[in-house]
Amino acid sequence: MTGKFRGFLSGVKAELPQLGTAGSRSARLHAEDTGAAEPDSRFDFVPANADGLKRTTTAQWRTFFILRWVGTVGSLLIAFGALGAGALPVVGNPYDNVPFGSLMSRMLQTSSAIVMVGVGLLVAAWVFLAPFVGTPLRQPQEGSLTPTRARRLVTTHQLWRTWAGWVIPLIFTAPLFTQDIYSYLANGSIVMQGMDPYSAGPVQLLGAGDELARSVPFIWANSPSPYGPVALGLAGVVSAVTSNSILLGVIAHRLLSIAGIMVAGWAISCLARRCRVSPESALWLGILNPLTILHLVGGIHNESIMLGLLLVGMELGLRGVDKLEKSTRSAYLALIASGVFLSCAGMVKVTGFIGLGFVGMAYARHLIDKERASRWKALAYAIALQLVILIATIALISALTGIGLGWITGQGGAASIRSWLSTSTAVGVGTGFIGMLLGLGDHTEAILTVTRTFGVLVAVAFMARMLFATLRGRIHPVGGLGTASLVLVIFFPVVHPWYILWAVLPLAAWANRLIFRFCVVAYSAAMSFFVLPRGLGLPPSTIIVIYVSAACTFAVIAGLWWVAVRRSGIRVLN
Repeated sequence: MTGKFRGFLSGVKAELPQLGTAGSRSARLHAEDTGAAEPDSRFDFVPANADGLKRTTTAQWRTFFILRWVGTVGSLLIAFGALGAGALPVVGNPYDNVPFGSLMSRMLQTSSAIVMVGVGLLVAAWVFLAPFVGTPLRQPQEGSLTPTRARRLVTTHQLWRTWAGWVIPLIFTAPLFTQDIYSYLANGSIVMQGMDPYSAGPVQLLGAGDELARSVPFIWANSPSPYGPVALGLAGVVSAVTSNSILLGVIAHRLLSIAGIMVAGWAISCLARRCRVSPESALWLGILNPLTILHLVGGIHNESIMLGLLLVGMELGLRGVDKLEKSTRSAYLALIASGVFLSCAGMVKVTGFIGLGFVGMAYARHLIDKERASRWKALAYAIALQLVILIATIALISALTGIGLGWITGQGGAASIRSWLSTSTAVGVGTGFIGMLLGLGDHTEAILTVTRTFGVLVAVAFMARMLFATLRGRIHPVGGLGTASLVLVIFFPVVHPWYILWAVLPLAAWANRLIFRFCVVAYSAAMSFFVLPRGLGLPPSTIIVIYVSAACTFAVIAGLWWVAVRRSGIRVLN
C-alpha cells in the first residue's frame, strides 16, 4: 500500500510544473562559442580571431550612411514637432519664443503627426541597422552563400557617432511623452530653498501660483517627492544653476540624461567584452534603442542616471572581484567604488539597489572558490561589506544634499496609477470588471491590493532565486541582474513602456540568443508608438486623426525612400 501511495505521489509530482535548477533556464539566453565549424545558429557568437569584423564594402557603407541619416531626419522631425506637440508647461511656455514654436503650438494634431512620422523613421533606421551589428533580420536560405557566423560591419565608434546624430536634435526641444520633468524642476526648487521635499507636495511647498508647481502632473502635485536624494540633489543643482528657468532647466536635465546614457554605454561595452558578447550588438540593442532615445532623452526620465550608475557599479564590482587574486588593495577599492555607485543608483530609483546583491554574490562566489570559505560564511562577509558601504553612502549623500530619509518610506505614490502594461494590475482590474458584470459590486481596489502584492512577492522570490544561482555560479551576475529586473518589470504594480530598459540594458551585454534580440526589437518598435507626444490623454477622435495622418505620411515617405534606394542598387535587408 505504501509503495502504491509513493508511486501515486511520484506520478503527481511528475505532472506538476518543474522549476528546475535555479538559473538553469535563464542561463540559456547566453552561450559561449565552442569553436565549432558550424556554430549554433540560435546565438550570436563573437569570433576568437580578429576576422569577426570584415571590411565594409562601398555598397554597405552607403546603406549604413543612408540609415544613419534616416534616423537623424526622424530626430529632426521629432524635435520640430515637439515645439507644438510636446509636454509644454501649463503657464509661461518658453517655447512660444522659439522659432516656429508659437505656430506649432496652435496645430496640435499636425505637430503630433510630425512627431510620430519622425518616430517611424527613427525606429525603421534602428531596425535596419541590425544586420550591421551581427543580428540578421532574416535567416539565410538553404544553399545560400551567407556565412554561418554573423558579420559585424560597423565599429562601436561609428555607432556612437550615429547615436550622437540621433540625440543632438532633441537637446533643445520641448519635453516629450511625459510631464515628469516639471516634477523634477519643482522638486529641485524645493531642495534649493532648503525645504523638505518629503513633507508635502510641490503645490503646498511652492504655492499654487508658482509656475513650476502648476506644471507638475496632477498625481505628484500634492504628493511628497517619490525620488531619492541623489536625483533630488542633482535637481537642486540644476535649479541653482538655471535660476528656476524652465527652458534652461529642461536642457540641463536632458544633458544629465545624455551623460547617464553615455556612462551606461561605456559600461555596457565593458560588460559585453567580459561576457564574450559583441559590444556593437550590445550598444545597438541598448543605447540606440528607440525607447532609450525617445523616453530617456526626449522624456528626460531619471532611469538614464540610475542605469548609468548601476551598470558602472556592476563593471567596477566585477573588476574588483577579478583583482582579488592579484592586488587586494586595488580590488577592495574597486569593490567600494562599486558599492558607492550602486548605492547612488538606488538613491535615484530604488531598483538600482538590486545591483548590490549581484556584486555581493560574485564576491561571495570568489570567497568560496578561491578562499575555501564556507557558503554561509562567504555570504555573511558579502552582505556585511555591501551593507557597510550602503549605510556609509546614504550618510554621505544625506550630509552633502541636506536631504533626510523620507525617501525610504515615500516610494508608494505611483501605486495609484493603473498601468495596463503591468501584469498584476491588468489581472486585478480585469477581475474587478468581471465582478461588476456579475453584479458582485466594485471591489477593484481590494483585488488590486491582492494581485499587486502577489506580483511583488513573485518578483522578489525570483530575484532571490537568481541571487542564489549567481552564488552557485550557474548564471553570470550580469545575466542574473538582467533576468531578475525583467521579471520585476513584468510583475511591478506600475509599468511604463520604458521600464523594460531596466532589463534590456544589462541583458544587452550578456544575452546573445537571437530570439531575445528579436523580442526586444519587436517590443521596442511597437512601444515607441504607444505614447502620444503630449504625454496626456486626448479625445479618441483626435488620437485617430493623429495616427492615421502620421501613418499615411510615413507610408508615402517610406515608399519613396524604398524606391529610391532600390533603384540605386542599395539593399537594406542584410
